[in-house]
Amino acid sequence: MKKYFPLAFLSLCFTAMLVLQMAMNGRELSASKIESNKERYSVYENQFQKFKYKTSKGTLVDLKNEKTTIVIINFWASWCRPCLTEFKGLNQLIDKFGDSIKVIGINNDTDNAKKEIEKIEKKHKLKFESIISEDGGIADKFNVTRIPATIIYHNGKVIEFSNTEYDFMNEKLLALIESKLKP
Repeated sequence: MKKYFPLAFLSLCFTAMLVLQMAMNGRELSASKIESNKERYSVYENQFQKFKYKTSKGTLVDLKNEKTTIVIINFWASWCRPCLTEFKGLNQLIDKFGDSIKVIGINNDTDNAKKEIEKIEKKHKLKFESIISEDGGIADKFNVTRIPATIIYHNGKVIEFSNTEYDFMNEKLLALIESKLKP
């Protein structure tokens, strides 16, 4: 037993140091993440105020003057499988909340974007219109580097952001939207 004591003691010390290191780095990462989100959300909220584009169908979308309190901006492309998967949930969300929410698609196809939008709108029976951003300019303004990406606003303030495939019918989001729509 005595000959294993130094080995056990060193293992215990190493484990303690490892746990302490992980705990300290975890705090820094959490703080960094919060600061990063604040900066990101600030950009999104600034762009919300400047957002004035026409959809592929010619409808002018001016978010600064938008009366709907919940606005969802969804960045997508026809070649992005996760983007297409999200459309079912977005349609269900629109069915559930109707005119209480506004969904705007930002299409990032680089070739024949209008044709691709029309094809996807028909195939997935989209219940929202999309804006063409063939050069990726709108995504650049929002610092969106990956799609799908979704920004959800309440009165122009970001309440949710995702840059992975998102389940728009998850209970957390439904409860959040319902809480924001209550008078």
